[in-house]
Amino acid sequence: MTRSPQRQRAGGFTLLEMTFALTMTLGIAAMLVGVLQQQVTFTSILVQFRFLREEAPNINTLMTTMINKADTLRIYGSTANAMAGTNAVQNNGKAIRISLRNPDGTTSQAIIAHELQGGITRLNFYHLAQGQALWPTAPSWTISSSPSLVNFSNSSGILLITMNGPDGEEITYAGNPH
Repeated sequence: MTRSPQRQRAGGFTLLEMTFALTMTLGIAAMLVGVLQQQVTFTSILVQFRFLREEAPNINTLMTTMINKADTLRIYGSTANAMAGTNAVQNNGKAIRISLRNPDGTTSQAIIAHELQGGITRLNFYHLAQGQALWPTAPSWTISSSPSLVNFSNSSGILLITMNGPDGEEITYAGNPH
């Protein structure tokens, strides 16, 4: 009995199988690029609204606490005017001066001012303790360096604090100053 030589198939893939594999690989790569682009866009949106997401709520809490504890408040066009107590305004104020009642019955003064300091616009807090005659030359602390513009207004009996973030976003806080 003799065996007839059988044709042995060489190892490897056919052209059709290779084409199918390459097509699937390109399809998966295209989907991954789309998902990556979507993720980059989402991340840039989150970064752009960081001020509204993180800074603005903290500023709101701090400003609400300070203004609610104030006995009186006045709006001024600049920090210097607020320190001198002259030229009060109702609109477009850059500083607000508040009188705070201490637990022992005495009062102290504070100023919240949006000003250019060291080439950076900052929302600063100045404190003049009871018994001190001169305002400090440097702020007691900086509330935030993020707002590019802060505007205090009280033309209708309601205190409005409008803040612009670093990317142009705007938020307005409103409250009764008394």
